[in-house]
Amino acid sequence: MAQTRLDLANRTPSYLVLVPEMLVAHDIALTISDFDAGAVVICARSKGEAVAALYLVSTLEIAFIADCPGVFLGSDLHSHILAKGGRVVMLGVEAERKGPTSVFDVLCQPFDTEAVIAKLRVGHPCFG
Repeated sequence: MAQTRLDLANRTPSYLVLVPEMLVAHDIALTISDFDAGAVVICARSKGEAVAALYLVSTLEIAFIADCPGVFLGSDLHSHILAKGGRVVMLGVEAERKGPTSVFDVLCQPFDTEAVIAKLRVGHPCFG
């Protein structure tokens, strides 16, 4: 499910979506593609697949991750995302209970396109 149109030389903006519900992952990926048409959007089905995909990109803008924050924080995947300069937006009940932190933001469910776009705009050079 990961795109392979990777352009390391041009530092193509890249995004990661690791959400087990395929329809939700697809909706987030489509929203990212509409927001940043030239970007590579990697949809991974597992943490291992996500880590492997991150070896193919030079930088990462945002990773949308559905996981328990306590399990994710400090994990191999978390380390790889940070090494690529990525910002983490977490989804899920545990992330919503914990709330945004200095380490990750939270996308509360149910969400719509505008909520995803709001997360994409944070820190984006065109939006501040």
